[in-house]
Amino acid sequence: MSSKLWLPVPLLWAMSVLAAAAASASDDVKIAVYWGQNTSEGSLSDTCSTGLYAYVNLAFLSSFGDGRAPVLNLAGHCDPPSGGCASLAADIASCQSAGVKVLLSIGGGGLGGYNLSSPSDAQGVATYLWDNFLGGTGASGAPRPLGDAVLDGIDFDIESPSQYYDDLAQNLTSLYRSDARGRAYLLTAAPQCPFPDASLAAALGTGLFDNVWVQFYNNPGCQYAPGDAGALLRAWQNWTTGLPAATVFLGLPASLDAAGSGFVDADTLASQVLPAVEGADNYGGIMLWSRSYDKDTGFSVKLQGILRNRNNHTDTGGGTSSDKKTRIYIIVGAAAAGVLLLFLLICTCFLCHKKYRGSGTAPPEEGSVTPPASAPKKEPPQPKQRPQRLKRYTDSEVERMTKSYAHKLGHGSTGDVYRGNLRDGRQVAVKVLKDSVGDDKEFMSEVSSIGRISHVNVVPLLGFCLQGPTRALVYEYIPNGSLESYAFSNNDSVENYSLWLYWEKLFDIAVGVARVLQYLHGVGNTNIVHLNVKPRNILLDQELCPKISDVGVANLCFSKEGKRTGNARGRDRYDAPEVVSRKFGATSSKSDVYSYGVMVVEMVRAKRNINVGEDTTGKYFAQWLYEHLDPFCNSISDVSSETRDLVKKMIIVGLWCIQTAQTNQPSMSRVVEMLQSSSMDLELPVRTS
Repeated sequence: MSSKLWLPVPLLWAMSVLAAAAASASDDVKIAVYWGQNTSEGSLSDTCSTGLYAYVNLAFLSSFGDGRAPVLNLAGHCDPPSGGCASLAADIASCQSAGVKVLLSIGGGGLGGYNLSSPSDAQGVATYLWDNFLGGTGASGAPRPLGDAVLDGIDFDIESPSQYYDDLAQNLTSLYRSDARGRAYLLTAAPQCPFPDASLAAALGTGLFDNVWVQFYNNPGCQYAPGDAGALLRAWQNWTTGLPAATVFLGLPASLDAAGSGFVDADTLASQVLPAVEGADNYGGIMLWSRSYDKDTGFSVKLQGILRNRNNHTDTGGGTSSDKKTRIYIIVGAAAAGVLLLFLLICTCFLCHKKYRGSGTAPPEEGSVTPPASAPKKEPPQPKQRPQRLKRYTDSEVERMTKSYAHKLGHGSTGDVYRGNLRDGRQVAVKVLKDSVGDDKEFMSEVSSIGRISHVNVVPLLGFCLQGPTRALVYEYIPNGSLESYAFSNNDSVENYSLWLYWEKLFDIAVGVARVLQYLHGVGNTNIVHLNVKPRNILLDQELCPKISDVGVANLCFSKEGKRTGNARGRDRYDAPEVVSRKFGATSSKSDVYSYGVMVVEMVRAKRNINVGEDTTGKYFAQWLYEHLDPFCNSISDVSSETRDLVKKMIIVGLWCIQTAQTNQPSMSRVVEMLQSSSMDLELPVRTS
């Protein structure tokens, strides 16, 4: 074997060590919580407004099936028989507007009777749930128990062995798919940690569940024991490998009193357990039982605080366990780099020795003169990412991977997006195009161009479908959804942890999007105008790295004439004026610059939740920022001067980008330069009225 082949081995080893360290140091966690069994937990609206939770399960529909009248039991929060729970509709709407998913949990322990007696019984329960809590219209004009609220899905918390829950899951999925408004609904479950679960094994085997929050408590054989996470981690491995299509959450009690056993304190969870479970590809976060216990102990507030500060504080002596882990990662990384350097030196000496020995020529002596040689051939720079070879799928393969288009992730002007799974278990997002222009040859040419795009901030295209009327694109699934779906913090107080998008992270997202647009506009040997830059099309991976979607899709769905003249679609606030009206000129890369600027200004507005007049999302807010830039930045409390500088740069860049005249807007290359400079070196654009 040639010695040249030896070099990648230590390099790959060092990279894997550093990548593992980075993954283990992840500071992000989504929390699901159960609400409804204790009035001391406060209102549903207050629960969501804390910013602590991504999912809230209403507990419980405690009686159903086998001829029983369904009973909603929310303790003393409301009285369902009298219609008193309809008042929760406003709270549910408030939660959903803040980005919190609200689901109805059916079952529970010891609150009532429930079981399914037959497939037809499962069909009847599914219809009841659909009509009364989801997208249906109610039965025979009867009032819905939660008023006009439309929940985000159904959760199975089944704690007594029974059959036909697989039928219930399939029937619900079929009803989800029938929603005329195209709304996406979730199907989740909370099995016990022994694998497989005695009550839900068949249902989970359908592969239809989105999130599965496994209860790692009240089961000594698969839960955490003081100082020993072995049993929990073994069970975790069973669940995450056994359900590759689902996102798996670590279910825990929020206090010692919340369960008989299995409690893990926040410090231990953050330092010992989470680093071990986060490595699973389908890890989703943690689930807590329940909001009342969490409120009493402040468990999630403490946990989020620990995770938020894990990498934001320097070691001042003793250090926290997270600081010690970070030092270990640095030491391991340094050791890996040292080994790599030593290996390279040995290989260099060996190659030099082999070269001169093989040629019969001795190395030149010191002071000797050698004849000039031709200049060595310069190797072309290697791309940071290599485009993947696109796979062509048939219509039936697309239908199989999406389970007959069962789970819609979103929809837009160019088509609907569905969640799916490849045969190897990888999750994908399938975009089924509508109103695609051009013939098959043009489609193939455009898809080939999209497939050659390779950038860390672009959602990778894996394949496509071109068969009959079906035209679809198969993308890598990005787990954390879109930038649009995240509720920004209303303030910077310690009580409100919308930690996913603190100021530094917002700035990182702004920089990542700017760099990929710079690449698309020509730096990466491409010349693509996106024409649809908005938070909905900025996806966030597990590290919250932004990845722009729908790159090149405008070429597939809008005619060249429509793009040139700006008649492609109806306008929303992110579209540049020329995108919808030819009187402002032709669309160009500056159209993306404008949309990017609106997006950045909106990020700032949403983070601070500022209301300044009737129009808080349009030009008036931008004018307000222009007039109050320094007071606004100085008003941000509990952040460093460096962070204020980041905020100020974002605002100045956004104001430059949203100028109406394209000639006054910077290029994306200039935007990147501005974001990399100090705010003191930047000036506000000249104001034109």
